Amino acid sequence: MKTTTQLASLALAILLSASSVLAQQPVRRTATKPAARPYSSASRPASSPATRPAAAPATARPQQQPVQAAAPAQEAPVARPAETRPQPVAHSAPVRPRTTYSRGHKNVYVNLGLGLATYYGGGFPVGVSVEADVKNNFSIGGSIDYYHYNYYYSSGYNFVYFGARGSYHLGEALNVQSSSFDPYIGASLGFRYAGSGYSDYYYYGGYNSGVWVGLHLGSRFMFSPKVGAFAEVGYGVSAVKLGLTAKF
Repeated sequence: MKTTTQLASLALAILLSASSVLAQQPVRRTATKPAARPYSSASRPASSPATRPAAAPATARPQQQPVQAAAPAQEAPVARPAETRPQPVAHSAPVRPRTTYSRGHKNVYVNLGLGLATYYGGGFPVGVSVEADVKNNFSIGGSIDYYHYNYYYSSGYNFVYFGARGSYHLGEALNVQSSSFDPYIGASLGFRYAGSGYSDYYYYGGYNSGVWVGLHLGSRFMFSPKVGAFAEVGYGVSAVKLGLTAKF
């Protein structure tokens, strides 16, 4: 009895499992072909030839320039500080001092001198000249010179020179910076007197009176604003004249 019951239970289980398997399998359906449709050329869209897109123009690639190797950078020279040397101090030329006078004042020059090497006769002329400033570095005045010349057995000759005299002062033209130095050049024109103390014609020496012309080049050297010395060379009374000078 018991065995029968077990067999029945086993058969029932097998049946249930088989039914479940069949239920899971899909049901096959017979495929029905659709009815053939009449062929129509109009039904199909006209197949157009496949158009390919136009090829884009090839873009020119920029040619690459050959890369040159960069030259090694030169080191900039280091600026050295300039050596400072002491500059020579420019000394300005001393300004020539000028004597200040009241308006309209003119310098007056007086020379007193002794001549050497006379041109007419012989002896040592003693002379005085006076000049006064006029304008433009010119000065005019007069002079007088006297000397005695012994001529053989006669009592000698006395010579007197007197006349007008003018000078041009060269200080400005020569850029003289000192007021104590006064170079000048000038000329003289006058009359010469020649007299003898012996009246005998036998002893007449041929010296006579007449007009004379003189030239001079000289300079004054002032020891002080008023007093100094002078020296002249030239033609006329004597070749050389030296003496004292005064300026007022």
